[in-house]
Amino acid sequence: MGRSLTADQRVSEICNAQSIGAALENMSLAAEEQGLGSLWICNTFFAQKELDDWLGGEGELYAAMALGYAEGNFLAGTRKKMQDVVEWRE
Repeated sequence: MGRSLTADQRVSEICNAQSIGAALENMSLAAEEQGLGSLWICNTFFAQKELDDWLGGEGELYAAMALGYAEGNFLAGTRKKMQDVVEWRE
């Protein structure tokens, strides 16, 4: 089963997760500014065993980011205009 957390530990865990998310988004924006493509990888469980082996069990991988030069702008022109997907109701 999972570990039992106090209320303070749970709040700390949530704050840490939000901080990690903000840092990754900032990294992605900075990469874009430098002409790099990025991929935020949330499901990192596939690498946990290797990380445990490397760190001796003293860490947990929350997310990863792949960075590199994109071959092309594959999203260019594929995004719909806001007025085509948003319905305003009064």
